[in-house]
Amino acid sequence: MLLENERKKVIEIALKIKAEKLIPLTFGNFSLRDPETGYICITPSGMPYDTLHPSDIVVVDVDNNIIDGERKPSIETPLHTSMYKKRPDVNGVVHTHSTYCTAWACRDGGMPCITSEAAELVGGKVNLASFVPPGSKELAEVTSETIGQDKAVLMGNHGVICVDETIDKAFNDAIIVEESAKVAYIAYQMGEVNTLEDQMIKFLKEDADQNYGQK
Repeated sequence: MLLENERKKVIEIALKIKAEKLIPLTFGNFSLRDPETGYICITPSGMPYDTLHPSDIVVVDVDNNIIDGERKPSIETPLHTSMYKKRPDVNGVVHTHSTYCTAWACRDGGMPCITSEAAELVGGKVNLASFVPPGSKELAEVTSETIGQDKAVLMGNHGVICVDETIDKAFNDAIIVEESAKVAYIAYQMGEVNTLEDQMIKFLKEDADQNYGQK
């Protein structure tokens, strides 16, 4: 089977995301890019994640052509491939419908940066891409344009997408963004909110990039 281990990894991430309650039912979609071949392994459309076999994961190229697999790939495959085309640094994409991120995606202005975790991840507020019908070419274009060089972007009235150098890191980003969205929501219900200054956000982002984790 072509890229069997990579297909297994996509299923592993899908099950983790389900366990973390970042998606309801079969919502969301997840992919990784194999650096050696450039091929992308992506979840199939509308299949329960706990029933997936590696053969159900579809292998496509960056032009959305199916290379291997008999299933219909996610309707958001063009969104994923658009990210990979524009971001050579990205090899993992995670799109969830997590509750608090989706709530922020249903209002104007994006999600403010009020936690150190959000500052370290994105380096500022999480921007909002305009609403475009799911599965459309336009959605792929507007979302990949809005995310720029960030690791996360809200998708208007839809959800959130996280990208990183591996699918494991994109999964971690999705958890951090949802937790930050939850904290921001609660903080604004409590009253006046202390947002982080731009200079401090920049410092936290650079410090995390250089010093966090094992080298």
